Amino acid sequence: MNPDTIVAPATPPGRGGVSLIRLSGPTSKHIAKKITGLNSLKNRRSQFTAIRGVDEIIDDVLVVFFKKPSSYTGEDVVEISCHGNPNIVDCIIELILEKGARLADPGEFTKRAFLNGKLDLIQAESVAALIASKSKAAASMNQRALAGKLSTKINNLRNSLIALLSRIEFELDISEHDTPDKNLPEILHKSLNDNILNTQQLLESFEEGKLYNSGARVVIFGAPNVGKSTLLNSLVRKDRAITSRTPGTTRDTIDADIVLDGIPVVLVDTAGVRQTKERVEGDGVRRSLDEIKKADLIIYVYCDNDSESYLVDYIIDKPHIVAFNKVDLSKNPIQANGVFSISALRGDGVDDIRKEIPKFLKNSINRASDDVLTTRRQVRAVSGSNKKITAALTLLKNTEPQLEIIALEIRDAIAELDDLLGKTTVDDVLGQMFSDFCIGK
Repeated sequence: MNPDTIVAPATPPGRGGVSLIRLSGPTSKHIAKKITGLNSLKNRRSQFTAIRGVDEIIDDVLVVFFKKPSSYTGEDVVEISCHGNPNIVDCIIELILEKGARLADPGEFTKRAFLNGKLDLIQAESVAALIASKSKAAASMNQRALAGKLSTKINNLRNSLIALLSRIEFELDISEHDTPDKNLPEILHKSLNDNILNTQQLLESFEEGKLYNSGARVVIFGAPNVGKSTLLNSLVRKDRAITSRTPGTTRDTIDADIVLDGIPVVLVDTAGVRQTKERVEGDGVRRSLDEIKKADLIIYVYCDNDSESYLVDYIIDKPHIVAFNKVDLSKNPIQANGVFSISALRGDGVDDIRKEIPKFLKNSINRASDDVLTTRRQVRAVSGSNKKITAALTLLKNTEPQLEIIALEIRDAIAELDDLLGKTTVDDVLGQMFSDFCIGK
């Protein structure tokens, strides 16, 4: 751990009522006293004072001191609340730097919290995920992880494996002198099988975590002039895309962000797909087909004047919903099961599609638990542990199982979980992880 003191603004840049500046490290309290003139800083007590520059007051502030180890980072921490003017924030930070602190690296406060045992690595990851949450549902999910719910589940799994390993090693230690435990194979089989099921449940939860944190890409697709852009505007309830009765108005893809029932959704309006010799429109068509490949869900739009029936071939193997548009102008409106009859222009039936999108996306995942995996790193670790436990169970089924080899597989399974929690994590992994954090967190 670095012995130096770090400083950074903990609130976003810009103007506001209040900005927060955070210091962490051994000289935090000393620096705060020097720049404020306070003789003492009381633990967890807000104190009103002024910060002075060379010959004038920079700002009136509130200062709170958090004595180690009862702070976010586990070090002495000082938080200074000043007026939310970027010039004031910069002046205060420059003064703190002159007194011996240095600017914090991205995520360094949370990294120090991890290194000082205030958070495990799963909780540290959830800090960044919580800040980036795009919906209440995602924030709630990440808050549970930050509170240690997922860590508790992983630790319970780890403790179960440790108990199992201890039982095997005890058997190996006494086997040369006493009668082996005849019930051991049955006990091992049940415990290993239970742990395989628990790891599989965790792995299945990742799709839900990814859905709420990363969101879904929903592509609006169809022939020219079927009302795709109008539907996009109606879904997001604002004029995001230019609409026209002239076919081929949309030449490029247009994105719009929206949250539907807690799920962040990127709606993509695409160029109408048809045979064309016009180069620019042709580029738009190719981009539309590329979007189909990346889509989590396709809204296929058609209407009475749509003669491009071959377009259905593009969506057969992709998750999709079908919308018959311009029902207000249709002489023969569609009344088929599974087809939404809408008027994107008037808004008729559009709310039904708004409800169907998150319903469809949620149906595609298996809700295994309230505590979900949210990163690829977590998936790799749990998957690795699952494979090692499965290998141990396979060895156990042999006619004469080798307990020594089974024990090695279980040790490796525990090591995977140790990496997940950060008990054996190497420095380069930490550097990569915290580099994605914002400054001041």
